[in-house]
Amino acid sequence: MTHVTKLKKLSRLSHFMLDAMSVTLRTGSIYFNASAVRELEIAKYKSCYISIKDNVNPGDATEIYVEFNNDPESIQNAPVKMGKRLIGASVTQLGTVLNQLTHAKACIKQSRKERRRFLLKDPTNNKWFFRVAPRPYLKTKDFSQIGEFPAIYYLCLNGQINRIGESSNLKRRLNDYKRQDVPFDEIQYCRMDGFTDSERKDWETYHINQYVNEKGMLPPYNFQNGRQIN
Repeated sequence: MTHVTKLKKLSRLSHFMLDAMSVTLRTGSIYFNASAVRELEIAKYKSCYISIKDNVNPGDATEIYVEFNNDPESIQNAPVKMGKRLIGASVTQLGTVLNQLTHAKACIKQSRKERRRFLLKDPTNNKWFFRVAPRPYLKTKDFSQIGEFPAIYYLCLNGQINRIGESSNLKRRLNDYKRQDVPFDEIQYCRMDGFTDSERKDWETYHINQYVNEKGMLPPYNFQNGRQIN
């Protein structure tokens, strides 16, 4: 055993002081952690555009782009508010913007861990963005309300998730489960009209993995993991 002559004391760090650049979705604002403030030099800017890809509807958007700037503030250009000692920063006055973004709005209601999203750089346009997961935010026990649309979903029984899945036709898939005697008394779902089959399967995998990470096992009526997300 090596002889130790000096000890180094460790400091408690905020979850938001970690090295990876991240944002946290909040009601009416987006918070950028210290790493993002430093790497993006946010203190130099007064405003920020929040954007999505031109061919994507706001209700389907899962990739949210941020563009800091010093253009005049406008209904498309939100103000930036620096935190104390410049440790963090917030893009504010975003209530109506986030309300348009169905998946971001649903994310705000989740735990702080879920609301924290990592910043990524899009190599096609050199812009920074973060992803939010489509979340089954709609729920019903009246299965006659379910139509023939693509979706990801949770089948629930007595408030517990029994199965996580995806389908190009949710009504048909529910009828399949009834014939198979899969027990459920409620469905939580999210329409996926603007997504390809491959994207829908990727998000199914994401939700299965989230469940496994939390519970340590698959949902009772999922018999295998989803595929790896690219």
